[in-house]
Amino acid sequence: MNSERQVLYRLLKLFPVKVIKDHFQRNEVGEALYREVLNSNINTVIYDFAYLNLDFTKQHIYVFNIDNRDGNVLLDGFPYEIVSNRDIEGSKILIINPFINYNTVLSNPFEQIVINFHQPIKLEITNEHLIFYVTIVEKNISTYVEEGRKVYNVEKNNDEYEVIRAITDFLTVKRPRLCDLNRGLKKMWEDDVIDCKYAQWKKSKSTTTETMDENYTLKSQYADVYRGIITAPLKKTIFKYLLDDGEMPEHFTADPGIGQISIPLFPKSLNQNQNVVKKILSDN
Repeated sequence: MNSERQVLYRLLKLFPVKVIKDHFQRNEVGEALYREVLNSNINTVIYDFAYLNLDFTKQHIYVFNIDNRDGNVLLDGFPYEIVSNRDIEGSKILIINPFINYNTVLSNPFEQIVINFHQPIKLEITNEHLIFYVTIVEKNISTYVEEGRKVYNVEKNNDEYEVIRAITDFLTVKRPRLCDLNRGLKKMWEDDVIDCKYAQWKKSKSTTTETMDENYTLKSQYADVYRGIITAPLKKTIFKYLLDDGEMPEHFTADPGIGQISIPLFPKSLNQNQNVVKKILSDN
């Protein structure tokens, strides 16, 4: 269940098929593609592919404010193995590849097993921000068990929150604290870069939601509601990117008060996910 080949198979499944085909120059489809990539490459080549193409994964993004004006980030004793460490345009870019464990109860026969996944994470450290780009791991564990066996229960250990907590504790001297993204998102909304399909916002004594039908967006249909929302703290909101330039994903979810962004789509081009963060922070 957790041989290195099986874990590498699960790692490959976190990437778009097109990216795998282009990188390894393969034409197979379905399971044959993964089988041939695994059979034709040593393990280190698979890992190198994952680290090189990490920006093409579906991601949860967490943004923290930090005090790093001296630009001095000491990594001795870092809580996870750093598989890549680069300085790019004034930012330090680290890649780590921790394991996430799913304690799983199966039927036929009744059995409790642990299924391991790699969860590659990119960290960007600037003078003002610590940003985690966390690969979204498969949630449907039943796709990884034998046919005819039912998954009764799944408990996740060593998840991304534990990783983030360990790293922010390690960097405590930089005073990491959750970054409020309300201002930057509202500026994008005001400039008609984005509109929303689902909005949740805080009133003085309640939380209100608005869900749009079909392909409608809130500001374009309910300008009066938008004017009320734009002055309130946003909570979980689903945004649609309005420009037709491919610079950002078509949709993303943000919970701006706690510095979280979720992009559950494969990016169609490199840097789409980072472009969302950069644009928000540029106006924040």
